[in-house]
Amino acid sequence: MADPMPFAFAIFGFALALYGARWITASPTTLSSSPLSEALNYAVLIGGSAQLLAGILGLIRGMAYPAYVTSTFGIWLIGFFFLTTQGATQKDFSPQDISWFLLLLVIPTAIMAVPAFVHRDIPFIIAFVMILALLLLSGIGFLDVANAVTSAAASKSEPNLTVAVNLVKASSYCAFIGAAAIWWSLAKEVYVTTGVLRAKK
Repeated sequence: MADPMPFAFAIFGFALALYGARWITASPTTLSSSPLSEALNYAVLIGGSAQLLAGILGLIRGMAYPAYVTSTFGIWLIGFFFLTTQGATQKDFSPQDISWFLLLLVIPTAIMAVPAFVHRDIPFIIAFVMILALLLLSGIGFLDVANAVTSAAASKSEPNLTVAVNLVKASSYCAFIGAAAIWWSLAKEVYVTTGVLRAKK
């Protein structure tokens, strides 16, 4: 069985880059929807599907660590897709749902990041740091949206979304850097497999 990780890296990097493109121009009026919202939803779905499939194949092949990482992110991304599409249509849906869905992934992500640091895998270190920053910034950003909306409803005024917009914009830069790091890993895997580069002994 061939190594399934390169295609997972390719699609996950694509999803991260599209996340960055969606939020780089965020404003108070585009927090809920923008021309790239639907594209990002589908990128999350195919990213999650590719990660999960690669994770399952990796487990079968005995590739423990990358299989744990990709299957975890795969299941989470598929759940996130359903939360932001089907879940968002429910009457009790709020930005807090997105916020906690993002923030609680920080713990398993941080746990899975440790081997990358121990083995000094530079692309993975960069990717994990950027993904952790993305989760924290966007999670706190959507939590601020929920708080701003609640405060505005109580005072019968327009919600101040400046902080939320700045946090989500900052997370978009993390997404671009994370995508570049993951594609760096992709290039290494593909070029070693195809003989363009020699594998390290």
